[in-house]
Amino acid sequence: MNNSKMSKLTLGIILFLVALGCNQNPKERSDAEGSDIESKIRQVHADYVEGWKNMDESKVMDLLEEDAQIQPNRFNPVIGKENIRAFWFPRDSSKTIINKFTTEIISLTVLDTIAVTTHSSILDWDYKKDSTNFGMYQKGFNTTIYRKQIDESWKIWRSMWTDLYVKNR
Repeated sequence: MNNSKMSKLTLGIILFLVALGCNQNPKERSDAEGSDIESKIRQVHADYVEGWKNMDESKVMDLLEEDAQIQPNRFNPVIGKENIRAFWFPRDSSKTIINKFTTEIISLTVLDTIAVTTHSSILDWDYKKDSTNFGMYQKGFNTTIYRKQIDESWKIWRSMWTDLYVKNR
């Protein structure tokens, strides 16, 4: 075999091996690992809902990354944990009461160190401050993005929701 044919054959083998290597996902997880991650995400979600039901500010806020961002329906994004705290838990003597908060996860996808959930929700709440009192009943959908932390825990990085039905009470 001459040098030209040998070089082409060698190059072909190298390209084949490179292409074969590109098709393999080095981050593939076993079913058990995937199930464990999904369990952790579902637990963060459950803790978030439980935190709201009990109006547990620390529990809710501890589930957020420092640079978390929320996108409430019909509002501008709220960026950063302290701004989210001020939005959700203002220090103005107001009181929010969660009467009902139920969710159902519709989809959960894990992509390495990111997880995405979509869930439906029903939220019934009251607001009271001085002589202002009102209630809301909301049904909607939420998309939440979680990121894996250095300590292997998962926290909420982004969350947005859309109300399909709102009733003032």
